[in-house]
Amino acid sequence: MSAPVAVIAGSGGVLGRALRQEFSSSHEIIGLRRGASDEASGREIHCDLGDPLAVAAALKHCEQSVELLIYNAARLVRGSFLELRPDDFEAAWRVSLLGAVACAQAVLPGMLARSRGVILISGASGSTRGSAGFSAFAAAKFALRGLAQSLARELQPQGVHVVHVVLDGLLAGSESVRLFGGSPDRTLDPREVAKAYRWLAEQPRTSWTQEIDLRHCEGKF
Repeated sequence: MSAPVAVIAGSGGVLGRALRQEFSSSHEIIGLRRGASDEASGREIHCDLGDPLAVAAALKHCEQSVELLIYNAARLVRGSFLELRPDDFEAAWRVSLLGAVACAQAVLPGMLARSRGVILISGASGSTRGSAGFSAFAAAKFALRGLAQSLARELQPQGVHVVHVVLDGLLAGSESVRLFGGSPDRTLDPREVAKAYRWLAEQPRTSWTQEIDLRHCEGKF
């Protein structure tokens, strides 16, 4: 029997790599990312996740067999509100939200036909609280959270488990730690985050989580 297919949209970066490694033992991995690379843990496809046509083309030959979708993509747009242009808001929205819509619409017909499937969506601190200088990013992440809630209410009765994961902090080894002056000893370990994703993906139908937040024990919230 062939392994179930997992699509990791946003398979680059420290968390993308950790997710590929975590699920490669049980799934056939297909990663979507801006830049293609050769990886031992699965196949990767260069794809602009902000372009629905590119997403549809990337998933064309596997969409009916996908049992796990992890949407882990975002576009970080920073700046004071008056410095930002409408295009900046659209760029953040396209990658954070429209890409998730395109991926979900591609794989859901197969999931619904089987009455099973899992969609895990990576959120951020900006999913629940907006900060100064992050209006475009927070607006997109708030919208993504709303999408996850709506999909859960619509799809879970049909056997598709939808989870929104709020990553409330910086990921160890990521560029964000340097960019935002984070303390390396107060970061989220991507490997442990990936283990949490697996736990969510394997939850029995009698006890499904819709949203969970993960942070370092010293993180403020």
